[in-house]
Amino acid sequence: MRVAAIYDIHANYSALKAVLEEIRKAKIDQVVVGGDLAWGPEPRQVMDLLMDYKDEFIFIRGNVDREVSYRYGTEKGLDNFTAELNNWCADQLTEEQLRFLKNLPEKATLSVEGLGEVLFVHGSPRSDEEAIRINTQEDEIRPMLENVSQDIIVCGHTHIQFDRIVDYKRIINAGSVGLQSRANGACWALLGPEVELKVTPYDTKKASERILKTNTPYKKDFAEHYLNPPYEGP
Repeated sequence: MRVAAIYDIHANYSALKAVLEEIRKAKIDQVVVGGDLAWGPEPRQVMDLLMDYKDEFIFIRGNVDREVSYRYGTEKGLDNFTAELNNWCADQLTEEQLRFLKNLPEKATLSVEGLGEVLFVHGSPRSDEEAIRINTQEDEIRPMLENVSQDIIVCGHTHIQFDRIVDYKRIINAGSVGLQSRANGACWALLGPEVELKVTPYDTKKASERILKTNTPYKKDFAEHYLNPPYEGP
């Protein structure tokens, strides 16, 4: 089995469409959607598209899927930016879509050709809010992996692709489809029989121009991110 791992879409419709088109052309047996689907400028368009695959793809829940579907606000310790966008995104979605996000599992396992059993999580095996970064110290990561039997873990959450080894465990970050860092394109991972960290180009100028015409909160921030992805970290 060959698997495409697409993470952190963040309601970027143009990036998602480009990745799904590349996946369609490739010989891929399964798609894992690794959370953080609908927090961003085009939540309804992204969820309408993903719901077409709800019985075909494997979905796991990210932290913002929970935050949007339950309308978390400042009472949960979130900043005004995040809280406002949570509520705005929830308002754009149907009740069916909100229920879908609420009921997503936190992890999934698959047997992947050439790699064996792979664990898919959003943040870390312990929490969808816990970050395994490209430069996280191994001493910080070890407790996150204590109860993991699989030798390969695929995660997201931090929006930067990497492939690293910690105590014989291989940790792969698929990167972000919709709010990528360190890449000019939509990031994802292809597993089986090797691991390929992929970047799919899409028309960021057109995507930015389209969302600037909407009533999306903080639309200028999203448009700027599409056009000039930040280089974060070391």
